[in-house]
Amino acid sequence: MVSVFLGLGSNIEREKHILAGIIDIAEHFQWLQRSQVYESRAVGFDGSNFYNLVVEVQTHLSVQQVQQRCKQIEQDHGRSEHSPKYSPRTLDIDLLLYGELCHERSPQLPRAEILHNAFVLRPLAEIAPDRVHPICGESYQQLWQAYQQQHQANHEQWLQPLSEERWLPF
Repeated sequence: MVSVFLGLGSNIEREKHILAGIIDIAEHFQWLQRSQVYESRAVGFDGSNFYNLVVEVQTHLSVQQVQQRCKQIEQDHGRSEHSPKYSPRTLDIDLLLYGELCHERSPQLPRAEILHNAFVLRPLAEIAPDRVHPICGESYQQLWQAYQQQHQANHEQWLQPLSEERWLPF
């Protein structure tokens, strides 16, 4: 079994689709843990705020099978496979980490946005603070602290954790 980290996001009927995505992921993979749910601005386009979180699961599936399963879950919740990259979405599931695998081709692993987007790095540092990024060699907690220092005022204004009660039982 390999440990896999997935990033989830939604900015269309956010609560409905995040909850449905969590439930579907728990049905298809061995559930380990999830971060808090955060609200963040859309990146790359003008749109409604997103809900984002990171989950950790385990699986026997290959990288390609995990990616296919995630795309199927997205489509089951109304996401078109032909929608533009920077556009509103019902559910977005990104494969962030697949064990310690480093892979430059599609899918890129670890996913590059881990190091560039607070809505990915903060929840990842929350649930895997001591895990080390397989390329840069720093823990996700260290990377989050460096990110905070570099972007001092900006991230706190638009990346906020949400109340946990609405996300039970996960």
